[in-house]
Formats: sequence, structure tokens, C-alpha cells
Amino acid sequence: MFEAIRWRCYARVANRRSAERVVGRIGELLAHTVELEGYERYWKFPELAELRFVSPLGCSAPQDALLITLQRAWRVATPWSVSNPEAGERHEFEGVASSNVGARFRVAGIEWMEFTITDREQNPLADRVS
Repeated sequence: MFEAIRWRCYARVANRRSAERVVGRIGELLAHTVELEGYERYWKFPELAELRFVSPLGCSAPQDALLITLQRAWRVATPWSVSNPEAGERHEFEGVASSNVGARFRVAGIEWMEFTITDREQNPLADRVS
């Protein structure tokens, strides 16, 4: 089941409080609860911060999950490039919008944004190699 949309973006924000405001504005556009999971300065461009956040999805069919995710993503930016990095029994989709290739964001300060949806269990410890 596609339980959540995982979002990541690079935004011009001064501090964590500004980052929380940006994520709050995105939540308003998505019309869903959005939870900030991570904030840190982007090492490559210190004027940007990397923001990681999640919003609920709750779909079982991949086509429904992708359509709903795109409908929500389009509220924040257009256009999006979408890919399916892994084919097989499990489904995972990613989308990217970037201002340097013409994307327009409805929230000031965002330069780049990505979403990921998957029907895999989200267990970060499972990906570790002993």
C-alpha cells in the first residue's frame, strides 16, 4: 500500500523556522497534514537548505497513488518529470521539478523539489548492510 508521499526540496530559507513556514505553505497547497522530518543546510550551496517532509497518501493501486500524487504535486509546481526507477512486483515512482529547467513553484524560495511514493515497507534499518 502507498501510505505516504515523501517529499524533498531545496529552498532559500534562513533558518529552521523559515523552513517550517515553507513546509506549512506547501501543506496548505496540498490540503493535507505535512510533517517536517529533516532540515539541514545544503553543503554544495550554503544559501539553500534541504527540507524533507512527508504527507499521507493511503492508496492501494499504483495508478491511483500516482494520479493522486501528481494532482497534489501540480498544486505546488509545474512541470514535473516522473520516473519509475524499479520495475517488478513492487512499485516506486519519483517526480522532480526544478527551476533550472523551467519549473514554476507556487511557494517562494523553492529551487528544486522531489516526491517519492512506494508500496514497499518504509524501514530505514532494512537498507543497512551489516
